[in-house]
Amino acid sequence: MNRASIRLRVTAIAVAAVAGVLSVVSVALVVVQRNQLASSVDAALAQRAEDIASLIETAEQIPIELAGSQQEGFAQLLDSSGRVISSTPNLKGAPSLPIDYEQSAGEVVRTVRGLEVDDDVFRVLSRTVETGLGRAVLHVGTTFDVVAESTGVLTAALAVAIPIVVALVGALVWWLVRRTLEPVEAIRSEVAEIGSSDLHRRVPQPGHDDEIGRLARTMNQMLDRVEASVDRQQRFVADASHELRSPLTRLRTEVEVRLAVTDVEDRAVLEGLLEEVIGLQRLVEDLLHLARADGGQVSLEWELVDLDDVVFREAERLKAEGRILVDVSGVSGAQVRGDARQLTRAIMNLCENAGRHAIGTVTVTLAERDDTAVLTIADDGPGIPSDRVDFVFERFGRLDDSRTQATGGTGLGLAITREIIERHHGTVAIDPDHQTGACFVVTLPLA
Repeated sequence: MNRASIRLRVTAIAVAAVAGVLSVVSVALVVVQRNQLASSVDAALAQRAEDIASLIETAEQIPIELAGSQQEGFAQLLDSSGRVISSTPNLKGAPSLPIDYEQSAGEVVRTVRGLEVDDDVFRVLSRTVETGLGRAVLHVGTTFDVVAESTGVLTAALAVAIPIVVALVGALVWWLVRRTLEPVEAIRSEVAEIGSSDLHRRVPQPGHDDEIGRLARTMNQMLDRVEASVDRQQRFVADASHELRSPLTRLRTEVEVRLAVTDVEDRAVLEGLLEEVIGLQRLVEDLLHLARADGGQVSLEWELVDLDDVVFREAERLKAEGRILVDVSGVSGAQVRGDARQLTRAIMNLCENAGRHAIGTVTVTLAERDDTAVLTIADDGPGIPSDRVDFVFERFGRLDDSRTQATGGTGLGLAITREIIERHHGTVAIDPDHQTGACFVVTLPLA
């Protein structure tokens, strides 16, 4: 039940409660009806016994037959030795009934089965009567089936009615809870769809001022604060990145000019400085791109892109570094629709990542498969632990192992790659079955 929905739990509790209450009430109703009917039968027996006793006590001679109807029951008068003195016609000639009775017990009423009068269950009243022959015992009985039949009919009716009522209550509670929780589900689904690029969206607010209405207002107030905070952060990153671009460009130009005219002794220092400046420029560009992407300011220029041309171009650039072997024998033609500049940046980031971590070889493949272009870029480096495959796509996601100790990087390249690929309705992931190093798999819909 812990994993069941609130709707199911509330309905189950309501159904169980209603079923329990109705069961208790039904049992009580059957018992009360049976007791009332039994009381009525007992009162009728007492009245009839009193009438017979009055008749016998006032009569000069005890009649052989007692007045009675076969449908109404029976009456039998016994002397002190148990011999039949008189009885109703339906017991004429019959022996004394096997009913135990002590004369000192007074008036006794009981339910008796197995009498020879009939197969019915009888309610029998026994009492003593004074006659001209002395004290006698009078047994007066009537069928008890009317009580059993009445309670049986009531029990059968309740057995049919209770499940129907419980089912109707369950359906009603299910519907009411659904109607009650519809605003909550609308709030949940809206919050689930709100991402970093659409924080302007708000959850629907019901028109009533109850707990759900207050929850919706609180959620919207929280979203207002989150949106304002993210806007401030994005503006800060964008403004800082924009302001840093010009001085870094001037610094790079100055270093490059100095390299062109400097002597051999200072060249190593300037080359190291130039490398640091280029790294800072890339970091600033990456931060500016992500800030614009988060703010929805990155627009794509859709066109047909020969993905194999982009892959070959980036592979050649990686080969030009001369440090590793780049295998492009598995690259075939594939055409997609997207922004050529953005796709180039994504593939460049993946190639540079593979080149930084490869020991000796980077393998690139491209093929068409099921209306998608599948690009793989694999290196033979130290690889990525299975529990960190999602972490590498996070911003500034660097692994604290041998894969990042030697080569660095800004920690933003893979985050930017994922953002670009997802904007093109594709996916980028790490192949878990790749044995040596890391293998990034990019899928994009074919044009």
